[in-house]
Amino acid sequence: MTSRRRRALLGTVLALPLLALVELALHLWFAARPPAFDDWRALAAPVAELRQDGDLCVVAPPWAEPLARAALGDRSSRCATWPAATARRTARPSRSPSSASGPPTWRPGARRRAASRKFLLRRLENPAPTPVVFDFTEHVRPPLVSVGQVTPDAEPDAPPRSLDCAFEERAAVLAGGLGGHPTFPPQRFVCSRKNPFYNVSTTVVAAGEGFLPRRCIWAPPPPAGRGELRIRFSGVPLGQVIQGHSGMYWILERMRAGAEVTLVARVDGEEVGRVTHLDGQGWAPFSFPLGAHAGAERADVELAVSSPDPSARHFCFEADSR
Repeated sequence: MTSRRRRALLGTVLALPLLALVELALHLWFAARPPAFDDWRALAAPVAELRQDGDLCVVAPPWAEPLARAALGDRSSRCATWPAATARRTARPSRSPSSASGPPTWRPGARRRAASRKFLLRRLENPAPTPVVFDFTEHVRPPLVSVGQVTPDAEPDAPPRSLDCAFEERAAVLAGGLGGHPTFPPQRFVCSRKNPFYNVSTTVVAAGEGFLPRRCIWAPPPPAGRGELRIRFSGVPLGQVIQGHSGMYWILERMRAGAEVTLVARVDGEEVGRVTHLDGQGWAPFSFPLGAHAGAERADVELAVSSPDPSARHFCFEADSR
């Protein structure tokens, strides 16, 4: 072995322990940077001082929210984001306020550093809120709502056949497991006794590439790809627009191999908008201006879902009128 190769080998041998020491030092440094769990618990008092009734609490980065929930407690009144009795806020339709800087048009309010210096608490005020007149996702039950499947008859000139979906108050809770359907609550419209998959209910799906929870109306297209699933809201108030999001369980949608799903909105029998959801779109927004129906004090709204091939169409949507 030449002297040059011996020096190179000796340098490598000496560099390995040095590299290990550097790696250990970096590990200790990074391990000490994140907040300890006691630091999270210490947020209770400053959050309570800043928070006002109705505030939505968000955490940036979003993956740290479970730490805050665990430290402050799901049953805590310190943050309206985390009541134990509802998923309405934790699986809310939009998570844009949870970015590190907040929406760029929101007005900055009070701010303070936590005692540990590892948290920055801020209040952001929405300068132009749009009040919700009616939230369809919150009212999927009788007597306000009826659900039915409408399929064309085999005879060309015959009227379409209608099948009502019966509402059950205490049905068995069902969960599909990994890759299966979401959890179906006991209160739901049952459209098939043989296959509980075909129901209409309020649930939570993991939608979009971020796999974030979204609370929505479970509305699978009718079997055999014929006809519509119609969800009818009777005598509800309206704002200027019906808006919302549509999506599917991302594990299925990411394959981009399924058929399109169409959502149609009708007010007092008149179509006001439709949107076609394609695999890969994730949690996609939609908006239907109401035109002559805007501001109606009482209107019948029908939301209809259809697809040419309902196979693995775990379709879910949320909607409100503002």
